[in-house]
Amino acid sequence: MRFGMLGFAHVHAAGLARAVGQLPGAELAAIFDAEPERLNDAISLFDTKGYADVDELLRCDDINAVIVMSETLHHVSHVCEAAKAGKHVLCEKPIATTQAGALTMIEACQRFGVKFQTIFPMRFNRAALTFRQMIRDGAVGTPIAVKATNPGKKPLGWFGNQLLAGGGAVMDHTVHVADLLRWVFDQEITEVYAEVDTRIHPSAAVDDTALMMLKMSDGLTASLDASWSRPKAWPTWGGLTVQVIGDSGVLAMDAFGGHVHLIEDQGPSHEYLSLNDDANVALLQSFIDAIMNDSEPKITGEDGLRAMEVALCAYESARRHEPVACPDCLSS
Repeated sequence: MRFGMLGFAHVHAAGLARAVGQLPGAELAAIFDAEPERLNDAISLFDTKGYADVDELLRCDDINAVIVMSETLHHVSHVCEAAKAGKHVLCEKPIATTQAGALTMIEACQRFGVKFQTIFPMRFNRAALTFRQMIRDGAVGTPIAVKATNPGKKPLGWFGNQLLAGGGAVMDHTVHVADLLRWVFDQEITEVYAEVDTRIHPSAAVDDTALMMLKMSDGLTASLDASWSRPKAWPTWGGLTVQVIGDSGVLAMDAFGGHVHLIEDQGPSHEYLSLNDDANVALLQSFIDAIMNDSEPKITGEDGLRAMEVALCAYESARRHEPVACPDCLSS
């Protein structure tokens, strides 16, 4: 499986490129980027061909699939061009800056018969996988409430550009947790209330602070801190945790700490340690499997759309200063 990378702008681009090299039979064959310095750095680091023209890369018959890691604004055009060229698409989150853009991408991939998978590596994180299974096995009984966090450090460069990124911390960090909640509980997020501001980095042109309440389709509620509140030296890009309070105990998951902790009302407490594996490798393997087996990707374009809609609804809630229906508020 020969991959091309469309853009090397995202902070996770190098991680995905390294993951390709860890898979037998997979190769990063080419990288496109419109910025010469960034392109040169990338092709030097990964010893591959570079293209300053996206169409030239997409004309390569020996490239089977692309990984879209450009600035979020360019995802729509890059995904649609790749689909038209017959390339399967793995796209960084958020998949677009608007609902209409995301729908256009999904339709293009369907029309040209290519696979479209969203990059949500948390679904392949060992702690998250264990956490999901324990919830479904009834480890804490009936879930009553959820507390989630995904604070991180403020990314540099274009992440602070409203046009290129579509927003700030809310757009960057809400989507991971929104997807995780949908996946763990097999429910949709139907209502969003958010308070959004720029308080930690006063010179930022986008939001850096957000607290929100989310309501899911069966009435379960979740709080979420999705802020850029960690210092530059913080060791991970985020601090993704989820705590579920149930009627028979509490289950807490720390994705980067690599553990799930169960505290039961009756019985002992248990800690389940995860392995220090690379979720990106498992994510890429699942994408390759979907292509080779002609099956539905485990994380579809629609999954990317639903998570992005939660972030957009958070901005709409903050604008109105009231809870909003998700995703209905985006068309009202």
